[in-house]
Formats: sequence, C-alpha cells, structure tokens
Amino acid sequence: MQGLMILGFSLLALFGAPLAGFAGGEPPAVASPHQPVRGDLDAARAGWALIGEGALLIDVRSAEEFGQGHLAGAINIVHTDLDALAAAIGQEHARRVVLYCGTGRRAGLAVEQLEQRGYRGLFNATGHDALLATQP
Repeated sequence: MQGLMILGFSLLALFGAPLAGFAGGEPPAVASPHQPVRGDLDAARAGWALIGEGALLIDVRSAEEFGQGHLAGAINIVHTDLDALAAAIGQEHARRVVLYCGTGRRAGLAVEQLEQRGYRGLFNATGHDALLATQP
C-alpha cells in the first residue's frame, strides 16, 4: 500500500509540476499543433470581421512578446498603459477597436478599464494564437 502511495505522489509530482507555472500568468505558447489553441476561435473570427471593416488593431502584450510575432497592422501598447491606449483610440469613444493578447485575459482587462473611461467600440478578440488560426 505504501508503494502505491509513493508511486501516486511521484506521478503527481512528475506530471503536476508543469501546471504550477500557470498560477501567475498565461499558459505557455502553443508548442505543437497537437496542443489546443490559446484564445477563443469564435471571438477571433469576429475580431477578423471587425478588422476587415477597418477597426484599429491593438496588441496589448509586452514589447518582448510583440517582437516575437504579431499580426500585420497591429500596434503594441501594453494593457496597463491606459493613457497610451486612450490616446491611440482618440476622442471618438465609439471607434471600433480590436484588442488581443496571449489568451484574452489582458485584452479583457484593458477593455474593462477603457469602458470605465467611456469607450464603447471595443472588442476582445482573445489570443494571438486564435487569431492566427482563424486568419482569413
């Protein structure tokens, strides 16, 4: 019985350890085509429709993440820099703006904060991977 418990704890330590890295932030980037895409595919498709209609495209990831790859035409403003986001959007509070990050979490935070400032035309297209996977 003790042998089974030790085996169980060993397996938990072995396979449970990689999950610990998720607590403080977003999951790691998609490493293979067999892993699920980060982000919401339906939201990404809707985001592409808005982009096709001329919406401003903002990548709210870090400059380092942006430098590793981003969507054509996207500008990079980190999600915590609300003044820069507001300046990029401009005075037209109903302007259509598509925001994305790694999974949609940071874009969602930016959308919430900007909505508190009166902006209404914002859309969280979720994750960069989802947008890439659904690009027309």
